[in-house]
Amino acid sequence: MKSKRTPHGCSVFSPMKVGFLICLFLPAFLWGGQAQNANPSNRTPVDEETFRQIVDLFQYDRAMPLQATSLGSWPYRIPYTIEKISYRSTHSETVPGYFAHPQDNTGKRFPAVLLIHGSNSIWGKNESWSLDWLDVLARAGYCVLAIDNFGFGERLKSNEFESGRTLGSYETRDMVIQSVTDQRRGIDYLLSRAEVDPARIALLGGSRGGWIGTLVAGLENRLKAVVLTVTAEAAGTTDDPDFRYRHSFNFAARIHIPTLVVIATKDKPARVEFDKELFRILPGPKKQILFESEHYIPPKENNREILEWMTLNLK
Repeated sequence: MKSKRTPHGCSVFSPMKVGFLICLFLPAFLWGGQAQNANPSNRTPVDEETFRQIVDLFQYDRAMPLQATSLGSWPYRIPYTIEKISYRSTHSETVPGYFAHPQDNTGKRFPAVLLIHGSNSIWGKNESWSLDWLDVLARAGYCVLAIDNFGFGERLKSNEFESGRTLGSYETRDMVIQSVTDQRRGIDYLLSRAEVDPARIALLGGSRGGWIGTLVAGLENRLKAVVLTVTAEAAGTTDDPDFRYRHSFNFAARIHIPTLVVIATKDKPARVEFDKELFRILPGPKKQILFESEHYIPPKENNREILEWMTLNLK
């Protein structure tokens, strides 16, 4: 696949209810009990005082015991070890996941990636996007943590397939806060592992995972780099009290670490334009990559520039 450079340096290539989404990578920003303005009048990030109120919603006790458990490991036929793990989050939630790390007995510490999957119903961390990226990253020498997001995979309760539009505003808020906190607890988990270099932790999110990743990155000071791919678009305004706590733009404006935005040019036009606007809001340092692809960008085929960018920023 050939690539070319644009004048701007971009690369162009030829829940508390769970089970809320059943479509792969359904835009998560449509969640909420109240109808959102289809043509939002305000796309400007909120001011610092308002954002401090938003941050208060996401506070949690980092000293809370992780109660981390490894249920087993698999070191065979792959050049890394993968463990099935779990840890404790807020509201007594048990978070299941995979932790992969290079096979090295020298005590060396490696850079790590928090991998956040999209809306994929029963699959969670077991969907091909997550498993392929875990394999690509682990083979490249990274530790990788991929959990089941709140309401997905092993955390999906039967007979509760439910559209996000039916969730009330408080239920939606609780779902968003739990989802973000579970990922931040994932950073706590990475910091507890002897294999991980605590100064070299990155985040990679896709679709809904890109949205959750934006919120996490806007709240965290323990990340060194961020990759947001085909991020789900918003339908509400940045200053709407019922929406501002989950609007990407309010958090993107607070990300001051290197951020890579990956856009699929054949994705929904609304998402393409949203992701370009998201990129403009990021204060930087930042980079944008355009793939001539539909919403799903296969990790095994389209990883070179993302890996090069991670290598550059996780030295």
